[in-house]
Amino acid sequence: MKIGKVSTFLAAASLLISGISFGGGTISGTVGFTGTAPKPTKLNRKSDPICAKKDFDDESILVSKSGKGLENVLVRINAAVPGAKMPSEDVPVDQKDCMYRPRVQGAVEGQKIMVRNDDGTLHNVHTYDGTKTLFNQAQPPKSAPIEKPLPKTANVVKLKCDVHPWMIGYVLVSKSPYFAVSQGGQFEIKDVPAGTYTVEAWHEKLGSKTEQVTVTDGKASDVKFTFAMK
Repeated sequence: MKIGKVSTFLAAASLLISGISFGGGTISGTVGFTGTAPKPTKLNRKSDPICAKKDFDDESILVSKSGKGLENVLVRINAAVPGAKMPSEDVPVDQKDCMYRPRVQGAVEGQKIMVRNDDGTLHNVHTYDGTKTLFNQAQPPKSAPIEKPLPKTANVVKLKCDVHPWMIGYVLVSKSPYFAVSQGGQFEIKDVPAGTYTVEAWHEKLGSKTEQVTVTDGKASDVKFTFAMK
C-alpha cells in the first residue's frame, strides 16, 4: 500500500474509532417528580360492558416505579429549526381497551391524525384545539380510520370520547420534529442540529417548564426538569 493511501486509510479509521458524528447531537435527561403522588384511582368504566372487562386507573399523573420520575411528559423544541426534516406520515392514535393509546404524543405542523377503533364498541372522537372543536365524529367498531388534518399552528390538541368520558389523549403540534415523551422519567431527542434552543417540558396537569440547552455535534446535552404537585 502506498504512503498516500495509508494516510487516507488511517485518517478514516481515526474518525470511526472516535465515534465523531456530524449529523447533530442529542438532548437527553430526566423529568423528576417531587411531592406525594396521588393514590391510584380506578376509573369507573361500568357504563359499557365491553370497557368493563378490564380495569384501568386514572393516568393523568403517573410516576415511575421509583416514585421520582414523571411519565407522559412531552419534551420538545417548539421553535422552527432550519434544515429539519419534517415527517409527512399520519400521526396514529389507537382506541384500545377503551383508552387512547398513546395518551401523549408529538406531531408537527402539516401532519394529519389517523384515529383507529380497535374495540368492539362505539366511540365518538371529539378533538379540541384549545376550546375550539376540530372535529367530532362517531366511530363504530370495525369502521375505517378517521383521518383529519391537525392545526396549522403549534398547539395542544385534546382528544375525548363523548361516549366514554374517561378516555382522554393529547397530541402536541410543534414547529419542529424534535420531541420525545418521558418513559420512566427519562427522555432522549436524537439528531438535533448544533445550536442553542429553548426546550419545553409539557404535562397535562402540572403545566410547562422550559430550559435553555446548547447542542454540539456528536455529543449529548443533558437537561433536567422537575415537576411538583400543585
